[in-house]
Amino acid sequence: MVSYDLLLKGGLVVDPKNNVEEVLDIAVRDGKIVEVAGELDARKAKSVVNVEGKIVFPGVIDTHVHIRGLGHKMMAKAGVITAFDFGSPVERIVSDIKIYGTGLNVAFLTNIRSYYPDAGESLSDEQISEAVSRAAREGALGIKITGGHRPFTPETTARIIEECNRQGVYIAFHVGTTETGSDINGLIEAVELAGDNGLHIAHVNSYCRGLIDDPIVEALKALRHLAGKRNIASESYLATINGTGGRCVNGVPVSKVTRNCLRLGGYPETYDGLKRAILDGYAFVRVEAGGEVILVTGEEGLKYWLEAETDIGLSFPVNDPEAQIILATAKDAYGDFIVDAISTDGGAIPRNVAVEKGMLLVKFGALTLSELAMKLSLNPAKLMGLESKGHLGVGADADITVVDPVSCKAYMGIARGEIIMIDGVVVGHGGFILTSKYGEEAIRKTGIPYSIIDISKTKIYAGRSS
Repeated sequence: MVSYDLLLKGGLVVDPKNNVEEVLDIAVRDGKIVEVAGELDARKAKSVVNVEGKIVFPGVIDTHVHIRGLGHKMMAKAGVITAFDFGSPVERIVSDIKIYGTGLNVAFLTNIRSYYPDAGESLSDEQISEAVSRAAREGALGIKITGGHRPFTPETTARIIEECNRQGVYIAFHVGTTETGSDINGLIEAVELAGDNGLHIAHVNSYCRGLIDDPIVEALKALRHLAGKRNIASESYLATINGTGGRCVNGVPVSKVTRNCLRLGGYPETYDGLKRAILDGYAFVRVEAGGEVILVTGEEGLKYWLEAETDIGLSFPVNDPEAQIILATAKDAYGDFIVDAISTDGGAIPRNVAVEKGMLLVKFGALTLSELAMKLSLNPAKLMGLESKGHLGVGADADITVVDPVSCKAYMGIARGEIIMIDGVVVGHGGFILTSKYGEEAIRKTGIPYSIIDISKTKIYAGRSS
């Protein structure tokens, strides 16, 4: 008699790929969705969960995170099911899944500077080629360039993008080179450096903070340069705070992003300026407490910064809400979103608010429920080439995020048919890695379950031929 492992009863199913927005039941077996219909027989299920009054979305795919241990719990609690980590080495990804894992699907990129930490502003062609192939062999989907923090020359940056395209691995860019910054000019330069090559431009909102012009003007300019670029993937987030580093060398913050934040706040771009910003409550220090990462400032924040000898994560309230809303909702002449996805750039940075803030946009009328599902699930799945995710059709992976429409927060998370979070309590464990054919051997040796992504189907490559 038992046909289903799990049955979700009576939720409002929102599935834009299949043009569904109605109250239905969803049946799951062996990690897949096997039936979506009204009034399915509960006697056929091992486990039944009543989600009446809740909204059932395809599992949220966060296309830009920084997991770092406790981020697993923080993301699962916020309704994330699949996370794309931007910058961790394979050793950290594997270790964190084994120690902190909450059942998430995890893909990752490797920061190219992790291979050459002492490199200056340029890399040789041989160094670039070796880094790209090594990242892929180790299990990463590809490479992340942290131009905004420690930039390369435009020539080296363009060569990294070109080499990733030549080898067929993923490439993402926090924009900025030695000729531009982490700003709207850097975004425009990034589009030009990509040319016809595929490229993922990270957190577009970060370049619309008013460093060059009014944030709204910058957002509109960003949209004009991204519109119609089918070889470019992009995302933006909806949190007020950013994420950067507090490390100072010779009296100056190492990260150019940190220096930009100080300049925006009217502080000197120095050790003393950063110290004053923390004391004034403008700069927040990220510390672990209660099994999560929290923000502290003032005298307490300064204490942690000094104890860490400045080498600790910081956040500043520098993201303009109006620019963020424009970037999250803008469409092109064909009715497609210009910025593909709503991300968080979160994980262990406490800004995992994509579901909550996205639902507020729905309440405001800036997005429909179906459009929110596109931004949180369907478009991210297309961006990453995940054909069995991002929708709730029969045969899809049973990755599901259930949302409470009153609180606007995630109520339940289901990954591959297993409940990993319910009503804010994280119950999942372990994890699942998404790698490419190049990294399969390395990931298989870790003992962590995995599946293979066809990188040619990601937007940055598939989009070039469309």
